[in-house]
Amino acid sequence: MAGAVAVLALVLAGWVSFGVGSAGAEAPLTAAGDAGTGSGDGSPSTAGLPEPGVRDPEALRSESPIEVGIDLPYKRMEKSFEGRGTLTGSVSFAPGLPAPREWTLEVMPSRFGLGREHADGRVETFPGNVTTFELFDLPMGGYTVRASATGQSSLGVEVMLFKLADHPELPGMDRIHLALVLEPRATLDGVVLDHLGQPAPDVLVTIQRKGAPERREARTTFSGLWRFNDLEEGTWVVRAGPFQRPLVEPVEVVVSRPSTQAPDLELPPLYPVTLRAVDETDRPLEGATVRGYGPTPIEAVTGFDGQLRLHHLAVGTYQVRVQEAGTTRAGRVDFQVSPLEPGQEPPLLLVRCLERD
Repeated sequence: MAGAVAVLALVLAGWVSFGVGSAGAEAPLTAAGDAGTGSGDGSPSTAGLPEPGVRDPEALRSESPIEVGIDLPYKRMEKSFEGRGTLTGSVSFAPGLPAPREWTLEVMPSRFGLGREHADGRVETFPGNVTTFELFDLPMGGYTVRASATGQSSLGVEVMLFKLADHPELPGMDRIHLALVLEPRATLDGVVLDHLGQPAPDVLVTIQRKGAPERREARTTFSGLWRFNDLEEGTWVVRAGPFQRPLVEPVEVVVSRPSTQAPDLELPPLYPVTLRAVDETDRPLEGATVRGYGPTPIEAVTGFDGQLRLHHLAVGTYQVRVQEAGTTRAGRVDFQVSPLEPGQEPPLLLVRCLERD
């Protein structure tokens, strides 16, 4: 037993280092299964464990919670997250990229890693001419580490700071060193087409990172095109139309650097209506809020001439309320959207807004 402890002390006393390069490099992380059982006398068994530095095929097993960043003989042993550790590392920039004015290091609790409930997130900002970092007194636990700057980011890397429950006298994995590479972030673009296969302008397109609250919006151009820059790699959900009631089924797209083309979004038959808001003297109401209920939700603002083109409405009955900004003047109109022949002008709806007591 004394010999086993001595071997563990030699292995655990050193720094653990991971390199995080560009896509295609060998992944620095492994995922392990459950903690192994001890030997018959109650002491941890190291029989059958790989030598240090040799990748264990068992590490490819992935069960919840996942043990991350472990490729050493003690990965099956019971972990303890009592104590604090140190995270150090360096950042570099992909060839051809200038150093940013500043960059940010995010050390956040892992979403899936073992010990995530013990982790404490930190965010640090560094000048662009500083390319190393040291975080001391970090609570032991499972973390996701990522560096980012304007238009650049590193891959997220999972690490775990811990001690061995059966050997509290040893440091365990209390020091980790990372090498992060910032690369250009990804772009995602696509096109929205109407039911006739023609470009659909002014369609709201929303993307949301799968499993995260982050959400971004854009509107299609006259050519039906949309584009998002500065994205993290991963799975994004694309919606066309109102977020809660999209016009087509949401599409999941795996975004990778440098750019990704989303599948074309083809809308069902939808038709336009033109609305004009005026007061009791026929004065156009600029900047009036328009909210409507029907098969397609409506929320918009009138232009300088009091007019608003409502694109992409599904066939059906609608109720629309118009409210002038800063006053009690309001009006309402009910209307029916019906199919239009190609080239046919949309109907013009006049909404007269009156002062309310």
